[in-house]
Amino acid sequence: MPQQDYRARLQPKDISRALTILGPRERSNILFPLYSTRGVLFPYTPSITTGNVAEYDNSPFIHTNYGYNSYIRSYPKPISISAAFTAQSNDEALYLLAVIHFFRAVTKSYFGINPYNRAGTPPPVLLFNYLGEYQFNNVPVLPKSFDYTYPADIDYVPVDTVQNQIYSAGIGVNLPAGSSGGYTYVPTYMTLSIELETQYIPIKLRNEFNLDEFRSGKLIGKGYL
Repeated sequence: MPQQDYRARLQPKDISRALTILGPRERSNILFPLYSTRGVLFPYTPSITTGNVAEYDNSPFIHTNYGYNSYIRSYPKPISISAAFTAQSNDEALYLLAVIHFFRAVTKSYFGINPYNRAGTPPPVLLFNYLGEYQFNNVPVLPKSFDYTYPADIDYVPVDTVQNQIYSAGIGVNLPAGSSGGYTYVPTYMTLSIELETQYIPIKLRNEFNLDEFRSGKLIGKGYL
């Protein structure tokens, strides 16, 4: 049996149409490193918090000792992820830059006249996978928030995003002259916090979801939590 990849991954729903999410597949694109992992691959084990909610409305009765709960709806809680990234090499530094910019981009909509025919298009729905088929398996999600901190007690290294060169940071280190690229500094270690919200297609949910099949595991792979 081949080894499966159980690492956390956030990727476009259709990788063949990733151009609209990851941009052109060329090195001048800051998101280009993400093509090698088909989206954002979390390199270290993340901390994830989520759950499920059954919502009820409490109906009180006069002169009684107990109330009555009327069922309203059920839904998954947001998926909160805290994940570490490092920049110990040129490739890792470029990948970290790509990850930060990716979340900046997928939390925005098209706006204005450039391009006018896409104005108003909302942020994309992505797929989240982690820990195998009975855990997070092709869960359709929307990135709702993205937080990151640049620590004061961590070393920062410069990376030339054009020449793909990274140099040791430190006092008295001179950056090379004559480079055509711009230098960007990234921390050697940082933690990103992402909050994902599930996003199912209403008509597909109505026609496909079956509680008996969900309970027995027959809906595995369809993204239901």
